[in-house]
Amino acid sequence: MLDIFKDCELNGIEYWLVIRLYIAASIPVILSSYYLIRKKVSLSVALTLISAFLIAAFGWELWLTYGLAGGLPVDQRRSAMLTCAIPVNLNWFLNSLGDVLVVWIGLFLVKFFYRNKKSPFLKWKWGAFVIFLMWFIIQNIYVEAFFYNLQLGSNGDLSWAPLHPLGSWINPTIFKIADRSITLQSQTSWILMTPIIYLISIYFNTREHHAKVSLRSSTKE
Repeated sequence: MLDIFKDCELNGIEYWLVIRLYIAASIPVILSSYYLIRKKVSLSVALTLISAFLIAAFGWELWLTYGLAGGLPVDQRRSAMLTCAIPVNLNWFLNSLGDVLVVWIGLFLVKFFYRNKKSPFLKWKWGAFVIFLMWFIIQNIYVEAFFYNLQLGSNGDLSWAPLHPLGSWINPTIFKIADRSITLQSQTSWILMTPIIYLISIYFNTREHHAKVSLRSSTKE
């Protein structure tokens, strides 16, 4: 790993950022491969995670990477060293995989808190929604403050995107952590993502549940 980024001349902070991104992007691929080989992942979870990748990619990652609607592309919002280690055309893909990991952890947290209760993925439960929302917002605050603070740009630099509907026109600073601004625009994507992911997971789980019930019924007959 050290040799791969040696020519990029990253400083310590940039190097740690790059390593974390590649690890976060690799985990869903490694886990998915393992679970598929061992046949330990349900169809509903797999479809939810695939949907999460597509929603993140087309909902904001592609837009922010290339500055498609009124924003600056990512290579103009960060150092040349970071762009060397994270090429522009790979940036949206890696970040979307990282978003899949976030959703996967969210699914795990909801299942954990409802482990002794009726499944929260067959019918909307506000408790499950709150777990998703809290996790998505907490992780995104961390990302904005300590992960991508070097490349988010100043107010107005980020592109409009379908899940960034306010664009840079309405983007107040909500609060600060260690003198780093937490802005409305950067949080909007995951606030909107919460009901979307939960509804999608309910849809796929319900379909899988009904299919299993139908299969058991036909087997008994």
